[in-house]
Amino acid sequence: MSARLARIALIACALVGPATAAWAQPDGGAPVPGAPADGDPSGAVGDSVPTLAGRPIERIEFRGNRKVEADAIRVTLASRPGGLLDGERVRQDIRGMWRMGFFADVVAEAEITASGGVILTYAVTEKPSIRKIYVAGNDELDLEKINEVLDLELDTIVDISKVKRNRDAISKLYLDSGYYLATVSYEIKPAPASEGAAESEVDVWFTVDEKAKIKIRSVEFIGNHALSDDELRSVIATQREGALSFLSDAGTYNQEAFERDLLIVAAHYWDKGYAEARVGTPQVRLSRDKRYMYLAIPITEGKIYTVTGVSFKGDLLGDEADHLRRVRIRPGMVFARSTIAEDRERLENYYKNQGYAYASVMPLTKDDRANRTTALTFEVSRGKKVYFERISIRGNSKTRDKVIRREMKIAEGELFNITNLEISKNRITALGFFEEVTYATSKGSSDEFVEVVFEIKERATGTFQIGAGFSSVENFIAQAQVSQNNLFGRGQTLALQAQLSSLRQLFLLRFVEPYFLDSDWTFAFDLYRQSRGFGSFSRNASGGTLTWGYPLTYEARAFLTYKLEDVSITTGSSGFADLGATRAPIEAQSVANLYRGGVTSSVKGSLSWDSRNNRLFPTGGWYHTIFAEYADRYTGSENKFFRWGGFTRYYKNVWGPFVLKINAELGITTSTDPLGVPISERYLIGGIYDVRGYSPRTLGPKLRTSQPGDIGQPLGSLFLGGNMQVIWNSEVEFPLFQRIGISGVVFYDMGNAYNLEDRYCSGLSRTSGATSIKFDPCFRGFDSLVYGIRKSVGFGFRWQSPIGPLRFEWGIPLDRQEGEEPLVFEFTIGNFF
Repeated sequence: MSARLARIALIACALVGPATAAWAQPDGGAPVPGAPADGDPSGAVGDSVPTLAGRPIERIEFRGNRKVEADAIRVTLASRPGGLLDGERVRQDIRGMWRMGFFADVVAEAEITASGGVILTYAVTEKPSIRKIYVAGNDELDLEKINEVLDLELDTIVDISKVKRNRDAISKLYLDSGYYLATVSYEIKPAPASEGAAESEVDVWFTVDEKAKIKIRSVEFIGNHALSDDELRSVIATQREGALSFLSDAGTYNQEAFERDLLIVAAHYWDKGYAEARVGTPQVRLSRDKRYMYLAIPITEGKIYTVTGVSFKGDLLGDEADHLRRVRIRPGMVFARSTIAEDRERLENYYKNQGYAYASVMPLTKDDRANRTTALTFEVSRGKKVYFERISIRGNSKTRDKVIRREMKIAEGELFNITNLEISKNRITALGFFEEVTYATSKGSSDEFVEVVFEIKERATGTFQIGAGFSSVENFIAQAQVSQNNLFGRGQTLALQAQLSSLRQLFLLRFVEPYFLDSDWTFAFDLYRQSRGFGSFSRNASGGTLTWGYPLTYEARAFLTYKLEDVSITTGSSGFADLGATRAPIEAQSVANLYRGGVTSSVKGSLSWDSRNNRLFPTGGWYHTIFAEYADRYTGSENKFFRWGGFTRYYKNVWGPFVLKINAELGITTSTDPLGVPISERYLIGGIYDVRGYSPRTLGPKLRTSQPGDIGQPLGSLFLGGNMQVIWNSEVEFPLFQRIGISGVVFYDMGNAYNLEDRYCSGLSRTSGATSIKFDPCFRGFDSLVYGIRKSVGFGFRWQSPIGPLRFEWGIPLDRQEGEEPLVFEFTIGNFF
């Protein structure tokens, strides 16, 4: 090989001044004349060494880059093909490649071509890439929770600074979770070749030493005279360890929460009128065994300030009197910062609802320390009117845009309105299809336009469940369900369900289209076969319903439902409801007409009003329904009745994760049939589905009836059921072990069923008598409602299990009667309300 084709190793720092480079035969032959004997490129250079600097660069090549593309490196180079080889530019190239952060070594090489030019080659050694990320020692925090704070990615180049940031993120997560002494270390290990790893791959290991949580032994306040310690403790989340702290993180020290509590204490003083109140540097002391924390918060209270005047200035819409009507603060009131902040937001929203998207209101105070008063001025800057230009949706990979957009109360081209924007967000959230819904606004194509982007995080809306279990109410339960609440992303509901137990048999097909053919009409139908046991009898029904609905407002809707079903009554014991049921004699012929069946063909009209913040998992809002159902010969029905009633439900976050739920129901059924309302249409209540704390279906009117057989047998007891039911449920639900979907509940229930028909009051019942007004078949008006109502309290827990929601509840009757249990435990599958 000629000397012209020899490859020369160019160390960038050697390319200074005239070209001085060593060159050697690449095939290991004899040294080229003029090269140092030992091949050292930095050695002495003879006059015969050819000059490299100034030669034209024919090509630039790269060697050793596996993950970093050549084009990504090329953009950092100062040297260019067609240019002349220059030592300074080569040094710039190497520095630029180093700054990329991807390489552990960079060497520049040149090969002289036959034409006298050079091929410039950069040989690189890439930094190792991440094959796997391991976390060890995390016993208390779930790996999924740790993964949420990690932003290292597999198959990327190792960046030590980024690895350290991730270590610190894990440490902060433990600190926020109460593990104040937890430490996290990292180690980068070569990936085992035995697992098929490449030579340049490494594994990143994070090792956690959790240690114990730091519990709070005491929280004290220093310098507070006007407000007591108990009052201040009641407004902060940082609390000393209590008897039930093992159930949650209560009583665990959390640095971030404690710092937030210091601001809350100051804000509480400001709301009480102490405008000069200050919270000093807290005293934090750790016990010697490093298990307990003692906290002391110093406070300077100052004096109470009152508001002497409220005025407005700036770009006002209307006069000051109109603005004063929109705020709560008034002259003579005690200074309250939260009230002022709410008034500021209220005024800003007023202007934003008029199209002034960039309106701002600044509350200004002028204090008179001598008289302890302050004058308040709201300064308004409204800016220009703004219109919605573009409304975008991101993150809805499954749900179609139209399903989301039809819930919006804003449209492109309309005047900006912050209230309608918030309502749109709440409506989208209320669909129940999304874990999170947020929006962001940005400037449009000009100052007169604004763009809105809704960010959607979808949740799984389909379920496929096959399960079996036991219930204290229904013994063995088997169920299978296939359902989709967002069918094909169209917002439709399709469910196929089967349930079998000792008291129930259900086969159900349901379909709901909330916007039929993209109109405002709702369409739904059910097809079912159902059998349900009520102790002495089973109600069996096969049929279906057809429902049409139309919105009156967004919250209010009207529905019309037609139901056609064939009802039969089976008396006696049964296996799976009426499967294998055996007929038994009716207890008394005087009540035999109760156990009649027939075809029910009814028409039902209803009105509902729904403002729940989430229709699947509500934590706020109202849900009301009133209805009237009519079945008679005019509708082609053998069973004749008129049923009306309704319910109202309320949901509210009362504090933190605690959710208050209230349900009140009223139902009344009458009949034009001389035989009265059949037992298949009467109300039989009691148990986990309505009034907890009592055995199932044991509340309401009770008749003393003669037993079938020989004369002289003792009277039996028959639960008659009622024409009217009154039910009240109130409960507070709170998370216990949120990670696995377990929550706790405490409840207070009231209710009973009442008979309104004289036929069971005028004869048999008056002679035999009911043991208590609580079971009296004779409705006595106000006395029955007040003294006949049944009450209970209780507690329990719920688990969102793989086979569906499970309820485990203990009820305690507050007005226990003879023969009733003092504590009733029930568990079942399904939500309550």
